[in-house]
Amino acid sequence: MSTPSTSRKPYLLAAAVVAGPFAALVWHLADTVGLPRTAAADYLGQVAADRDGYALGTLLYMIFVGSSIPGGLAVMRVLRERAPLAGTISGLLLALSGALGLVVSGMRPVVLGLAPEGGAVAEAVAAYERYQGSAWFGGVMLPMLASVVIGLVTQAAAILRTGVLPRWTAPLLVAGFVLSSGEFNPAVTVAGALVQLAGTLPLAAKLLATTGTESESEPAHAALARG
Repeated sequence: MSTPSTSRKPYLLAAAVVAGPFAALVWHLADTVGLPRTAAADYLGQVAADRDGYALGTLLYMIFVGSSIPGGLAVMRVLRERAPLAGTISGLLLALSGALGLVVSGMRPVVLGLAPEGGAVAEAVAAYERYQGSAWFGGVMLPMLASVVIGLVTQAAAILRTGVLPRWTAPLLVAGFVLSSGEFNPAVTVAGALVQLAGTLPLAAKLLATTGTESESEPAHAALARG
C-alpha cells in the first residue's frame, strides 16, 4: 500500500525571487542618487542632498542583491532535471554575486557618513576616492559583476535550449539587466527594472507549479511483484 508524502510548495523561495527585481524597481524610483557614475565630489554632494533617499535606496539595494542568493537556488531547482550542469553553474554564480553584492552594499552606510550636511568636503572626497581606488574594492566588484553576467547568460542559454521556462523569458532577463544597469537615463533604468521583473515572474510561477506531492509508486510496485 502506497502512502503519498507531501512537501510544501516553496512559497518563500518564490517570493524571494520576485522580491529582488521589485526592490530594484522601487530603488530606482526612490533613490535620486543612483550609482556612482560621477566624480567623487559630485556623488557625495548628491548623497548629502538626499540622505533619506540614499538610506532607503541602501535598504532596497540590499534586498535586490541579496535576493540573488535564493534566486540562484531557484534556478538550480528549476533546471536540475533538464539542464543540471547549466543550472548548477548559473545558480552558484548568481548566489555568489548576491553574497558579494551584500558586501558592497555594506559600504553604502559608510558613504553616507562621508557625505556631511551641506555638501562634500575635501577630506571626505579623498577618503571616498581612496576607497574606490583600493584593491579591495576592485577585488569585490569585478568578481561580483563577472558572476552575475556569466550566471545570467548561462541561465538564459539553458532556458532557450530546454524550454523549461517560456523562451521569451531569456531575452527579457538579459535586456532587463542591461537596461537597469545604471548606464542609461532614469526612465530607461526604470523600464529595465520592469522588464527584469517581468522576466523573473515565470521562474517564480514554475516553482509554485509543482504539485508538492511525491508518490511512492515504485515501492508499491515492488511490493506487488513480491506478492
